[in-house]
Amino acid sequence: MAKVGRLVKETIINELSTQLGAQPNFFVTRVNRLTSTDADALRQTLFGSQASLVMIKRKLGKRAAEGLKIPGLVDLFEGSVGIVIPGEDVLPVAKVIVDFIKTHEEQLAVRGGFIEGTLLDKQRVEHLASLPSKPVLLAQIVFTIEAPIADLIFTIERLVGDLMWAVEQAATKKLLPAAKDEGQTGAAAPAAAAEAPATEPGAPGSARGGEGSAAGGVSPRPASPAQPEPPAAPAASTTPPAPETSGGEAPPAQPSTS
Repeated sequence: MAKVGRLVKETIINELSTQLGAQPNFFVTRVNRLTSTDADALRQTLFGSQASLVMIKRKLGKRAAEGLKIPGLVDLFEGSVGIVIPGEDVLPVAKVIVDFIKTHEEQLAVRGGFIEGTLLDKQRVEHLASLPSKPVLLAQIVFTIEAPIADLIFTIERLVGDLMWAVEQAATKKLLPAAKDEGQTGAAAPAAAAEAPATEPGAPGSARGGEGSAAGGVSPRPASPAQPEPPAAPAASTTPPAPETSGGEAPPAQPSTS
């Protein structure tokens, strides 16, 4: 019978050592007069977080821990030992253990744990239980990363908006003087035409010759001085001239036919 009991103990030690070696995360608790009803309630709560509870005597627990060769791990085994093996997420399991201890302080006490290659004491396990869950932590990390990026994008958009506003204001200020100068030029043209002095008569562009200048754009030639009219020819006489006679005598007068 002694050999059978020894074989059973060796089997338990080997299985626990193999299980702890395959799972790098676990918590160590001290069990003191924990009733079977409370132990079952704890196991059911841990099962909801994908964790399991293994209760073992102190000597067997130490022998299993010695096979892991983790410095300081054996010192956590005191009295009856309850080893909690979590699943992928250790935060909710630590929270379950700490919350259960609040209502069962005399029956259960956390001794420490071994998480991600680090040996934790009681205080660090309690601090781990106070942290938010993994999804909440991931959300906080994402928010922490996105917040500066969002602020940078907002700052860039505001700078671009201010730059566009400045360009529009500069363009508006540049167009207003140009429009004002054009208005002053248009108003000054009729006034200049009205104030232009009249040209003297006879000069190029005068009132008489101005019509030609405005129509054809060429100054008129000055008029030539008036020429005197030739004298009128004497009226022709109806009386025929008297024929000359020899001797110098005048011929007798002819009676008039008038």
